[in-house]
Amino acid sequence: MAEQALPTPSARPAQALLAGMLEAAAYSHPAADLQMIETHLSWVFLAGDFAYKVRKPVKLDFVDFSSLAARQIDCEEECRLNRRLAPALYLGVVPITQDAATGAIHVNGQGRPIDYAVRMRRFAQHDVLKARADDGRLGPQDMDALADLIADFHATAPVATPCADDGMPASIRRTLEDCAAGVIALSREPAAASAVSLLRQHADRLESAFTSRRRTRHIRECHGDLHLGNIVLIGEQPTPFDCLEFSLRLRWIDTMYDTAFLFMDLLASGLHGLAYRLINRYLERSGDYGGLAVLPFYAAMRALVRARVLLERAHQLEGAPERAAAPRDEARQMLDLSRELLCRNDACILLMHGLSGSGKSTRAAQLAEAEGMIRVRSDVERQRNRYANAADRYTPSAVERTYRRLAAICRVGVEAGFPMIADATFLAEHQRRRFFVLARRWGVTVGIADCVADVDTLRTRIRARMRTGLDASEADLRVLDAQIATQQPLGVEERAHVIPAGAHRVLPDVRSMQSPDAQHVGVGNQAP
Repeated sequence: MAEQALPTPSARPAQALLAGMLEAAAYSHPAADLQMIETHLSWVFLAGDFAYKVRKPVKLDFVDFSSLAARQIDCEEECRLNRRLAPALYLGVVPITQDAATGAIHVNGQGRPIDYAVRMRRFAQHDVLKARADDGRLGPQDMDALADLIADFHATAPVATPCADDGMPASIRRTLEDCAAGVIALSREPAAASAVSLLRQHADRLESAFTSRRRTRHIRECHGDLHLGNIVLIGEQPTPFDCLEFSLRLRWIDTMYDTAFLFMDLLASGLHGLAYRLINRYLERSGDYGGLAVLPFYAAMRALVRARVLLERAHQLEGAPERAAAPRDEARQMLDLSRELLCRNDACILLMHGLSGSGKSTRAAQLAEAEGMIRVRSDVERQRNRYANAADRYTPSAVERTYRRLAAICRVGVEAGFPMIADATFLAEHQRRRFFVLARRWGVTVGIADCVADVDTLRTRIRARMRTGLDASEADLRVLDAQIATQQPLGVEERAHVIPAGAHRVLPDVRSMQSPDAQHVGVGNQAP
């Protein structure tokens, strides 16, 4: 993304603007701790309790800020869009004027504007999630709050109109090829061509999935630049800012492409457990498990985009090789991550098994984070059926519908290469049989995590859960009694698939098991 040179006369006014904005007298309020932060497209002036973001008068291959009118329009669009997620941060657009006699710069002054700025509330840089991640201050509660926020935002975001090609295969291919061209031109690494080739292969294979995502209303007006450096904690609430306002094509995207940026960024930061906590919470909140089909591709695309930005930075620093080395090394890591995301295939299915209150969901959540697995919970999916009351959700037909949904979700996940956790009681032999048959059909292995507790412990846990009302499970003591009376214990052959209770890692054990043979669990060739 090489910058195009502007007419020479623009350099002098820009220098005057920068010098003036760094004077406390330019502001009508106290401007203590006056600083300037420079980005690829903007100058951000930190002045007292406020920040002022001014566009650079640049013309790039993807944006044109060379005119005053264009910069004003973009400032206004930035405020409009960012107020969706950060209304308290974005205070409005203010003019910047210059005294004709003295040349002094005034922010929000009188007279003819020479430029415009987005006025924001200033926040502490150490509260940005990237800084918290680097310092080890990012925790599970941050991921939960962030996943809920993003899922709710996506649920209400405007949907792409039928006449636009946003999210369609041709549009996705253009974005890929634009990025690939820059990476190939700037990189001397064989890894670049390898990553691009893999993405092209997956783009071809996923064309029907992209079309389906558009048909099912998942192409929406998203944030577009949702990474750790663009989210700050304000009063313990994650607050995304600095959305991608200047490009419709890069903002009207698949909601999973939006989420994939954060998922990729956490992986790139070495925070694998938090990455899977985020994506599992997002999927649980949104119900968009169909997005698993495109998640590896979109996360790999995000890694390629970041590699391009880093390579551009290294190219600009070629005159200082010692400074160019760091972004070039990081770009190589991003290209490696892009390939890893597309090549992962340790797909398998782990069935949680046990009575209500036996600790299944707690262990499933721990395994999902520790080993990078996708979990789907019957307690959550049962409630999506929207029965009038909890009792109706436990009728035989409702239970059957829930297990069928779990199976459908597991199929999407394993086809995308993910190890899946089906978190349900699996007390009925025919429900376990269903998953063994399907696993054999899909060519993946099955493990069983058998969770056991004595009846008094089960009752105590259920009572405590009902008092707090914080758990998705609606199983009460009557449900527990019914489970105890009707449960069908694991058979001898099924027990051959049980993971040892004290195992710290289950994926190696599940993956090493023999592919499930339906004959060995007494199901013959019956269909599920």
